[in-house]
Amino acid sequence: MASVNKVILLGNLGKDPEIRHLENGRMRVQLTLATHDTYKTKEGEKINHTDWHEVILWTPHAEIAAQYLSKGKQVYIEGKLNHRFYTDKDGQQKHVIQIVGQHLVLLGGSKTKYDSVHVINYAAKNRPHENDDINELPL
Repeated sequence: MASVNKVILLGNLGKDPEIRHLENGRMRVQLTLATHDTYKTKEGEKINHTDWHEVILWTPHAEIAAQYLSKGKQVYIEGKLNHRFYTDKDGQQKHVIQIVGQHLVLLGGSKTKYDSVHVINYAAKNRPHENDDINELPL
């Protein structure tokens, strides 16, 4: 039986990426991403609603996020939903829902030659040279 676990988010970062370098050489970046929804109630009142999402990116996606993303930047992320359970230092059982990013597209930003860098299935062997004029980076 087939199954699908896919999440698509388009939103803005609520804070700068949290970067961790692991002992095995991998990089892990945690993003806090806000998505917004606007709707009207039966009474006609306009409601603005924001959902906050925890997104985890691993090398090589993490390297791109660490280099180009900061608070307020808009980003498109595709990934999978991950439920994690752990016991905190007070012995309380905790449940965390995270999105593990698998595809990343950077949107907007400053006007540089990397302005609309698209990152999809990024592989280390496909990294551009510093002087390349690029608009798209294959993942």
